[in-house]
Amino acid sequence: MIKKNVHSMWRYRQMFPPSMRRNPVTLGEGMTPVCPAVTSNISMKLEYVAPTGSFKDRGSAAMFTSLRNIVKDVKGVSEDSSGNAGASVAAYAAALGLECYVFGGDGMLAEKAMQIRAYGAELRIVRGGRDDVAAEAQQKALEKGFVYVGHAWNPYFIEGMKTVAYEIAEQTSWNPPERIYLPVSAGTLLLGVIQGFRDLLEAGLVENIPKIIAVQTIQRPALYEAFKNVTLPEEDKPSIADALTLTNPPRLRQMVEELRLAGGDVEVVSDEEIMKALKQMGLAGVYAEPSSAVAYAAVRRSLDEIVSMDEKVMVLVTGFGCKTTQHLQLVE
Repeated sequence: MIKKNVHSMWRYRQMFPPSMRRNPVTLGEGMTPVCPAVTSNISMKLEYVAPTGSFKDRGSAAMFTSLRNIVKDVKGVSEDSSGNAGASVAAYAAALGLECYVFGGDGMLAEKAMQIRAYGAELRIVRGGRDDVAAEAQQKALEKGFVYVGHAWNPYFIEGMKTVAYEIAEQTSWNPPERIYLPVSAGTLLLGVIQGFRDLLEAGLVENIPKIIAVQTIQRPALYEAFKNVTLPEEDKPSIADALTLTNPPRLRQMVEELRLAGGDVEVVSDEEIMKALKQMGLAGVYAEPSSAVAYAAVRRSLDEIVSMDEKVMVLVTGFGCKTTQHLQLVE
């Protein structure tokens, strides 16, 4: 089932839908390293060791592979993104020689905007919320006869995210950690990890699904509020976690249902906690962007408890620090 001589996520090709098992569109994504953190029972999976510096490359590779195998005569694509997904889509579109439009909000960081343009994509900045950005991307696809790939909606994008679970299981000799912490906005990683472990459970390769802890910022806690059935006070100041911007993620109901079925939980963290987490991660040799550090910020809050218990904990580090230099200047 696993192609041992393939050192990318495509080693799990036989677990993909039929439309993804041939002609893979790949830049070498997947098989990211796992490294020790501050204690022996905490580890970090460095998803930022990816072609464009974020976990989104798994989803883009899967999405563009299905697009190439299912849709004929694709002229180009359009996407809406806060930055990382846009960069990833732009890179994979470039690899296929496709014209690409990326639409982002006016809060997009300069580093991410430059990366998108470096791949030859046309970046359009839209004033307003993420719904406005998505609407512009969809309209451009209609005007140009392009495909709106919409990673937050695209089911094949989540198929790529499943490989995170497959890798964790394989890298831990089919004995995954009891808890996994990960950041959440659109929820593609969350859903992919849960569904991936469910696949492994049904195949008899693991005995249990780890407890998945989804982490959000206190400024944009849509999943937290829906999962806990609470409403937090609105925050005026935007978070330094610029990639976690969705206030109304399209898969919100699905996230709540699947997280409950899997026995997971949701936590929120403040910018102060994120900055402390970034500093401690850096001292461990991990240079993450703030949106990735939210996961370790939640771990750090319960560090004494985690250190004293026998459980193994893994943190998914989803984006590289060089994507957010202007925010990381705030970390002393």
